[in-house]
Amino acid sequence: MRFGREELIGVMRQLVHGSPAVQLGLPRFDDLTLPHVEMAMTSVFGWKGDGPRARIAPAHTVAGFTVAAERVLEVARAGGRLAFATSRPASLLVVHRALAAAAVDAGGQVLEAEECGSIGRGRERIWWLDRVAMITDREGLLAIESVQAADELLFNLPRPDLVVADRAFAGVALAAGLEVVAFADLDAVALAVAAWRGRAIRLIPLDERRPPHAYTALLEILDDVVEQAAIVPAPIEPDHGSDLRFGATAHQ
Repeated sequence: MRFGREELIGVMRQLVHGSPAVQLGLPRFDDLTLPHVEMAMTSVFGWKGDGPRARIAPAHTVAGFTVAAERVLEVARAGGRLAFATSRPASLLVVHRALAAAAVDAGGQVLEAEECGSIGRGRERIWWLDRVAMITDREGLLAIESVQAADELLFNLPRPDLVVADRAFAGVALAAGLEVVAFADLDAVALAVAAWRGRAIRLIPLDERRPPHAYTALLEILDDVVEQAAIVPAPIEPDHGSDLRFGATAHQ
C-alpha cells in the first residue's frame, strides 16, 4: 500500500485539529479525538494501526461495494435521481461508468449538465463522460480534488437523491445534506469519520490509484447485485420535492 502508519496518523491528527486540507469539504467535527478517528479507521478500513504499512482489509472492500451497489440500484429502481463524479478518473472511471449504466438500466435518472463554468481563476472545468462528472483542463482529465469543483457540480444539477463520488465531491455533497455513496482511500479519513458517526454515507474502502483492470472483481460483484435485484420487487417511487437548484455555499 502507498501509505505508511506514521503518514496516516499525521492525517488523523490534522483532522482532529480541524485542518481544511483534510476535511474534504466537510465542516470541522465537534468533540473529535484521536481515539475516535482510530476507531473509525478500524470500522471502515479494518486497519488497526499495527505494522509500518497501512492496509485495507479486502473483506471491507467487498462488503462496502456490495452494500453501495445495492443502494444505487434501490434508488434507481424507485425512479430516483443520481449524480456521479470522480476526482480519480484514470482509476475509478471504469467503476463509476458501470454503476451509472446499471442505474439507468434499473430506471434511474442519472443527472448531467453541459460544461460547467471555470473553477476559480484556472482553466479547470467539469465535463461529463458517460454520465460521470470529472475535472478537465480541456486537454485531459485531471486527478485533482477541489471543493470549488464540487460546489460547481451541485450548483449545475437538480438536487439528486443519491450522489456517487469520491474525495471532495463526496464530502461537499454530504455536507449539503445529500445521501452519498463514496469510494474512499485510506487518507480519506474525514469520510471514514462521517460514516462512523452515522452520517448518510456508505463507503467503499479501496486503493483509488490502481489501474482500471484492478477493479474487475468489483464489476463482477456489480453483475451479481444487478442479477439479484432483478428478482426483487421495485420500491415505491421517491418524492423529489422541489426541482430548485441549490447554490455553491450549501456545504458551509
